[in-house]
Amino acid sequence: MPYRRTSASVRLGSLHPAIATRIVAGREKNDCAICVLAMYLGRSYEDVLREVAVRDRPWQGRQGLRLWEIEQVARALGTPLKRVRKYDLATAYGMLSLPNHLVLVRSGSIIDPEPGGATLWEADDFFHAYGVRPGVLLVARDE
Repeated sequence: MPYRRTSASVRLGSLHPAIATRIVAGREKNDCAICVLAMYLGRSYEDVLREVAVRDRPWQGRQGLRLWEIEQVARALGTPLKRVRKYDLATAYGMLSLPNHLVLVRSGSIIDPEPGGATLWEADDFFHAYGVRPGVLLVARDE
């Protein structure tokens, strides 16, 4: 059954990020974590960048972010995260760590926020094309 809007107060583009993901393309080298956090949390690039700038002085995210820094930023933006090591990519929804990179995984698809244009991949094709293996999955902690 197709999705039906049940409330007139819901505006286009305001759906929860778990329902609809707004694609955030990279703007600079090494800003994949900022983009993926923005997509996963349903926030703007600028909101996430502002929080990163406060926590990652003097680099402000230009050197990339480590997992613990990503967790700090997400917690500051109101969503504590947990690390998941065993997951099914076909049903997973979260931020997937790769060697020196972060992507959004959603039900078997990967959104890669590369500068110059984000790309959507089937998970198996992405891992084969780049020759990488999936790492830790960061997901919202159930409180």
